[in-house]
Amino acid sequence: YMEIYNEMINDLLAPEKNSSAIRIFENKKEGVIVRGLREEIVTCPEDVYALLTIGEARRQTGSTNLNKQSSRSHSIFRLIIESRERKRLPRS
Repeated sequence: YMEIYNEMINDLLAPEKNSSAIRIFENKKEGVIVRGLREEIVTCPEDVYALLTIGEARRQTGSTNLNKQSSRSHSIFRLIIESRERKRLPRS
């Protein structure tokens, strides 16, 4: 989960700010790749919502005439879904 603010990239899931460790590059085979962001494994929707809440709290915000709390950045939340076939237990 990353934020782009004032041409800097921040990891919204990492408690410390270290934008110099984040690298973005393009690969012909894989497309755009971001390295250095914290990754989390989740197993249910509630885990995803918790991460979104953490990241939203760390975003750069400020007030405007029209909005009391306006975002000052762009954020990207990347979700990779993997699935596996579950082993079925024998019926008794």
